[in-house]
Amino acid sequence: MLRALLLSLTVALAVPAFAQDPLKSGSCDQRLDALQAARIAGTQANAERIEVLRRQAAQACLGGTGDATRPSPSVRAPIAVPPTATAVPPPSQPPLMVSPPTVAIERPPVLTTCDAGGCWDSNGTRLNRAGPLLMGPGGMCTTVGTTVHCP
Repeated sequence: MLRALLLSLTVALAVPAFAQDPLKSGSCDQRLDALQAARIAGTQANAERIEVLRRQAAQACLGGTGDATRPSPSVRAPIAVPPTATAVPPPSQPPLMVSPPTVAIERPPVLTTCDAGGCWDSNGTRLNRAGPLLMGPGGMCTTVGTTVHCP
């Protein structure tokens, strides 16, 4: 078993690194250097030469034929994105809470003027005197200071 392990280790070390990875081969390095030099020169007439060198570098570094054409960066077909389907319907909103109508709390009327027969309140109602008490249209009124409460 030890011999098999040593044999496999010897075989692994004997195989050059570029045989395992074409990106680390000398041919790939040479093609990439030539492509880089042509790109640095950057003339318009050099565009065809750059494309040829790009294909050669792709073939040397990545394998294959190098005939694949690059898509144009400016002209592309529109990408159709299908609408997303929601599996769960969105939760319904809780019903709006309707507040009860506001109740207008009126200020109690106050006595404005009095004479021997009775008094007038701030609502314009005449309260007639019945002894020490005042009588309103609905009956006996209660007074606390100048505030008057009539049923």
